[in-house]
Amino acid sequence: MKMKFSLQYVLVAASLIILLSCNHQSQQEEKEHKLVLFDFENIQQKSHIRAQDATFEFVEETNNNYIKVNNGFTIKEPGVKLLAEKASPWNLSSYFQVKADVKNIGEEDIQVEMFVGNDPNLLLRWYCSDYVDLKPGEAKTIVVDLAWTPWINKPQIEFKGMNGAPGKIKADLTKVTEITFNSRYATKRNNFTVDNVRAVGKYEEKDANNFFPFIDEFGQYKHADWKGKIHSKKELIAKANKELKVLEASKGAPNIGKYGGWTAGPKLKATGFFRTEKVNGKWWMVDPEGNLFWTAGLNCVSSSSVATGITERENYFSSMPSKDEKLGQFYQETKFVPNHGFYFDKVPYTTYNFYQSNLYRKYGDNWKEKFQDIAHKRIKDWGMNTIGFMSDFGATRQGRTPYVGSIWIKETPKILGSKGYWGPMHDVFDPNFRKAVQESIQSQKEGANDPWCIGYFIDNELSWGLLGSLSVGTLKSPADQPAKIEFINDLKAKYVSIEKLNKKWGAKYTSWSNMLEVTDEPNVKLAEEDLLVFYKKIADTYFKIVHNEIKKVAPHQNYLGCRFAWANNDVVLSTASKYLDIMSFNKYEYSVEKFSLPKDVDKPVMIGEFHFGANDRGSFHVGVKKAKNQAERGQMYQDYIQGALRNPYIIGAHWFQYIDEPNTGRFDGENYNVGFIDVCDNPFEEVIEKVKETTYNMYEYRRDHHLK
Repeated sequence: MKMKFSLQYVLVAASLIILLSCNHQSQQEEKEHKLVLFDFENIQQKSHIRAQDATFEFVEETNNNYIKVNNGFTIKEPGVKLLAEKASPWNLSSYFQVKADVKNIGEEDIQVEMFVGNDPNLLLRWYCSDYVDLKPGEAKTIVVDLAWTPWINKPQIEFKGMNGAPGKIKADLTKVTEITFNSRYATKRNNFTVDNVRAVGKYEEKDANNFFPFIDEFGQYKHADWKGKIHSKKELIAKANKELKVLEASKGAPNIGKYGGWTAGPKLKATGFFRTEKVNGKWWMVDPEGNLFWTAGLNCVSSSSVATGITERENYFSSMPSKDEKLGQFYQETKFVPNHGFYFDKVPYTTYNFYQSNLYRKYGDNWKEKFQDIAHKRIKDWGMNTIGFMSDFGATRQGRTPYVGSIWIKETPKILGSKGYWGPMHDVFDPNFRKAVQESIQSQKEGANDPWCIGYFIDNELSWGLLGSLSVGTLKSPADQPAKIEFINDLKAKYVSIEKLNKKWGAKYTSWSNMLEVTDEPNVKLAEEDLLVFYKKIADTYFKIVHNEIKKVAPHQNYLGCRFAWANNDVVLSTASKYLDIMSFNKYEYSVEKFSLPKDVDKPVMIGEFHFGANDRGSFHVGVKKAKNQAERGQMYQDYIQGALRNPYIIGAHWFQYIDEPNTGRFDGENYNVGFIDVCDNPFEEVIEKVKETTYNMYEYRRDHHLK
């Protein structure tokens, strides 16, 4: 029988926890430092629940109470908020995790997501969340870590330029006011239950007084040891020589042709370039020789992508070389920054590339050539076949491994009223947009008409936003915004008089000129029809212009799209499908087996990014999707790829990324353990073992397995 709940009640004695815990909790959890937040045993908790595009029911059973959420799908996060008492917010700063038991009681697969708190920093809020995939009738526990590591510094240290930091709690957890449960990416009504929401786990505390410096000469975390850690240059070279012997002897996966296609499969029309074809109800790529091809790739096969900032963080690093030493060549002054992060307003700043310095320690002056050669050999040995997004041209030009091109549309006019994680959206109606596309393609056309080049990603993770949101951003822009002028001209052609538009929109514009000047957001519900029409026009104009310009330069390569991420919808996808050869998605999920396109779209799909990370080998951030350790990272890779192979639309998936991100953060603070190799250029053996187990028979697996 569950205990009666009090919002202020804190369990401090392990024996009391054991006596009062739910029968279905594990013996381990019963012994943990624990605070019950909601167990729904007290009907008074009902007043602390708020629904958003949903309703909920208090379900009372003989031995257990819980809530049933009847979910909608018209907003971004349909579900419920569980609220602390106003006078007594939860202090979770001494707990490592929040857990909750959820169950899918509907008839469709769903994802249930939990957010802990409502931090105004959207990135922190995202870090304080996780979700579970649930089949009908399936129950799981959602777990959100509240700190970057299972230990904390005493006193807490403030770190600069690192998204995940050692011994640091993720956010201000002393006054948490809410916990949110929602149906992730809901497109139809669904139902799930929530029960037993609790904070658990007591931190180990470490003395932080002598913490700095915490990065050693190789770029590794200094205050811990682990399997594979490098302690000397001699050890670094010995490991390199051992791996080289294995790579020299490796023949790679069986039945693989020159371009990585499946020679034991059906022979199709050979065009001399990569193309797509639907075979027996499944989309495939076809390599230049006419063999079936499924692209298993690695992003950022580049030694230059993992530099870390030194400026204003000099005390983080021990044993740094002077700039006139041989190892000093790996310092660089840079002005490159995104629109956020520690270095955003600190240009120019100094970086150091520990990864390149370790390659130099291994191979001397020809370290670049060795990096490229070994990358090809590793990809072959690992059963993979593609060098992915943002990779080393010196490697891709060797005609040894297929690759994708990467084009960034630079210096374009923007819709100033729009917003996005990577910045505002292009203004595709500005005459300078087409010019910028042409110049960007011409300057970045590496791979055009090369049979080894699969195609081009153009742009990355554009923020299409919620349905119609770019139209709203357009109206919030200045009067001289070309997109705004275009939109109002369209409205003028439809309504003729401003009075008719005002009646439809519930607006009070005095004239069309006044509408140009006004930057207020309209009544979105009343204006919805027109907002959607122009939203679709933005998408259509963008994809048409980019398609036409890339095909002029590289007619034989596939247009792979803009790597759709978290912000996309059926309108954009359907519109884009008219112009894309292959639709690309960055899908940081546990599975893409059930991924689908809008009903009116039948196109091949490439997964541009996915990964899983752990913090068991000296890293502080697990990346977008968490694994317990390196072995589980490998298993999660296999599960993800095999799910993709079963999906009839998916023709490949590329892991982000080849090399671990630096522990102290790249240009924007990301410091994820997501590489197949670490900062010392050594593969994570447990990961690679599972990769090879997966890829060596991936063609047979795709042929023989189907969507469940």
